[in-house]
Amino acid sequence: MSITVDPFSTPKPPRPAATVVLLRAAASGGPPAIFMLRRSARSPFMPDALVFPGGAVDPGDGPAGSDEAFVVAALRECQEEAGVDLGVRRLHWFDTWVTPSAEPRRYEARFFLADLAADEGADAVADGHETLEGRWASAADYLAQGEVGAVDLPPPTLCTLMRLADGRLDGLRTLTADEARAPLLPKAMLEAGPDGEDRIAVVLPHDPGYDALPGEGLPLPPRAADLPNRLVRVGNTWRVP
Repeated sequence: MSITVDPFSTPKPPRPAATVVLLRAAASGGPPAIFMLRRSARSPFMPDALVFPGGAVDPGDGPAGSDEAFVVAALRECQEEAGVDLGVRRLHWFDTWVTPSAEPRRYEARFFLADLAADEGADAVADGHETLEGRWASAADYLAQGEVGAVDLPPPTLCTLMRLADGRLDGLRTLTADEARAPLLPKAMLEAGPDGEDRIAVVLPHDPGYDALPGEGLPLPPRAADLPNRLVRVGNTWRVP
């Protein structure tokens, strides 16, 4: 997410996008490793952030707005950004996030899970243009890096990693397409931090202040009830206040 928000701006329509959480099974039977990429510092959207492979749906991916187009985009972006060809492997759609209406660049991103065996994914690599420094690590490792400011995890990414680190992967796998379809639409606002300086907060629909904030809003999808009410920007990272 960008660092400049205008809650009173005219919202731009979100562009369809797809994101893939690559899960590589651990040979020891522990938590799976997850492949992530650091976005280029020159990227106009989420520069320098650590993200899952993904990107916008292209017209050639399928009929506009169709479920098929999102899946094709997820497979294509995984190949283009991470060098991983998932072939006909089944993707499991488990979440949908929409960028707050105060943001100048907006996406409606569907999140998919893709399972790899312990001996797969060794050739995963960043494309060297939009993304850099591809890496495999557990969800807990990424969260620990975020806590010390070593990586910048955007709010949807942070929330997904929190779920995976807390052992909620099985629950994500049981979500149906109908349950994943309802978008989660946060609102963005400026609030005073402990030091008196303004900081950005991303407010989710179950936060008591959500309805009173300007900007587009939607009801909380039931699948998101376990997420924090809001996230705040502290330094160069997002945190749960």
